[in-house]
Amino acid sequence: MSVQPHLNDRGPRARVGATIQPFLERSLGIVAAVLLMVLVAVTCIDVIGRYFLNAPLNGAFEMTEVLLVALVFAALPLTTERREHVEVDLLAFAFGDKANRFLIAFGGLFSAAVFFTFAWRLWIHSAKAASDGAVTNALEIPLAPFGYAAAAACFASALIAILRGFILPIESTPTPKSSEGTP
Repeated sequence: MSVQPHLNDRGPRARVGATIQPFLERSLGIVAAVLLMVLVAVTCIDVIGRYFLNAPLNGAFEMTEVLLVALVFAALPLTTERREHVEVDLLAFAFGDKANRFLIAFGGLFSAAVFFTFAWRLWIHSAKAASDGAVTNALEIPLAPFGYAAAAACFASALIAILRGFILPIESTPTPKSSEGTP
């Protein structure tokens, strides 16, 4: 039988990491769920209107595009916090714990650098879109607010990647064995 470590047993940085997920679940998780429901509703209304009533929803394509962008970037910090991005660890088995911890920290910092770069470029692009008054073609939905939200999501993901690079996930921490039990 193995004893599961508590988050408190891993120090103050682990407690900081443990407080991020509930906040993201309540905020961005709910926003992403609502965006997904709206996206499904728009698609259903458009399909029903198009094929059964011969009256498609005006601007459905643009609404789908905008909602999909909002959904992807609303879920980005949550995905980063959960470590659900694609990772390839081809040589992790060949290194020891210290080297793997270094690689995890390096991966977190590298991801943070990429997210900071995305945030910076998205912010610049959104500022240009705002100054140009860029809108969608049919519905004239302003594009800059979506760009600013995407930049903020990338910035939040970068901060989370920095934290996650230095806070080991629970499954990667060794679990102490009790004397009772199984090998």
